[in-house]
Amino acid sequence: MLIASPEMKVPHFLSLIAAIVFVALGVASVMLDFSVRDLRIEVATQEGEVYAAETRNVELAQSLQVLEERIERQEQGNQALRKELLQRQAAVQAQQEQINQGTVIAQQIGPNLLHDIAEASAKNEKLRQLLAKHGYTVQAK
Repeated sequence: MLIASPEMKVPHFLSLIAAIVFVALGVASVMLDFSVRDLRIEVATQEGEVYAAETRNVELAQSLQVLEERIERQEQGNQALRKELLQRQAAVQAQQEQINQGTVIAQQIGPNLLHDIAEASAKNEKLRQLLAKHGYTVQAK
């Protein structure tokens, strides 16, 4: 530490203090320059990371859009298939109803008709042959 002696003149002492402050400011300036440089490098690295993340987000958004479009097309295809399935089910249901009606009619009319043909075959040889052809034998009364 410097202490001014009585012989030392005040201007000389102020010059010495100014020189020390100047050197200290120079050192501080160099240190600040290094800190600023390090911060700029860090910011540049972070900007690169942000850019990479933004690029990845854009890629993912595009992939998502493609997938959503694909899902929409598949849903439209599924809807068309559901419509076709409903139409086919309705057609099968209509056919089943016709079959059921035919079965009911056959059960109601069949035995009576067969009985009447069997009675008529007693007088008609062709009817008797037709019944025999299908496994029925008629015995005369």
